[in-house]
Amino acid sequence: MAGQGQAGVTRPHDLSRRFALAGGVIMLISMLIIGSFVTARIEQSVIDNTASATALFMDSFIAPLAQELDTADTLSIGPTRAIEEMLSESALGQRVVAIKIWKPDGRVAYSDEPELIGQSFPPTESLKGALAGNVVAEFDHLGDAENASERSKDLPLLEIYSPLRQTFSGRIIGAVEFYENASALEKTLDDVRLQTWLTVAAVTLGIGASLFSIVHRGSRLISEQRRALEDRMAETERIAGQNRQLRLDIERAAREVSE
Repeated sequence: MAGQGQAGVTRPHDLSRRFALAGGVIMLISMLIIGSFVTARIEQSVIDNTASATALFMDSFIAPLAQELDTADTLSIGPTRAIEEMLSESALGQRVVAIKIWKPDGRVAYSDEPELIGQSFPPTESLKGALAGNVVAEFDHLGDAENASERSKDLPLLEIYSPLRQTFSGRIIGAVEFYENASALEKTLDDVRLQTWLTVAAVTLGIGASLFSIVHRGSRLISEQRRALEDRMAETERIAGQNRQLRLDIERAAREVSE
């Protein structure tokens, strides 16, 4: 009977093994979810901060030259030459590999590719965001029709859209789209990904080891208490047997005295 009862009990090492397997799977899935979420948020923050700083610096050059877009469809020769000189001679120009200036209706008012000037394209979501007053950045997403030249450069590019405002009223008169060489940014993002995953993995491993240690110690305590209980039950059965035998001896002696 005792052997049958013990056969159905989960042994402590079985409990620890089951926890290690189930907990390991759950924590691995949790690590992947948390790591992906945190990495994506950090990457987006780095991209947004880089884009905002570059767009602010770029706006200080472009906005004064683009004020005539309030009434014109394309830039005149003066602002066009000024932008070309800025891109060829300044430190910023060494990082900016392509630029377009858009009218709110989707017309290209200026581009470093002259054949695009005056053409109209359906506004992308990023361009719509810039025309709504936001700085929008995309890392290496060059799937639109007007991005054929940028795709051919074979460089990691940060695509930035920034609104252009009328100087006195603050009204949006267009948007500037430019592409920054993102080789340094790509290395930064790679480092961020590696550090983030190492941190998440280390924390997950630490939590898992702590929980396993608690479960393992609990299993050993249960095992010791069960062994102590089994010893007590065996001792109780031995004493009960002795008492039963003693009672039988007393009853037999009493019968003999009566006889």
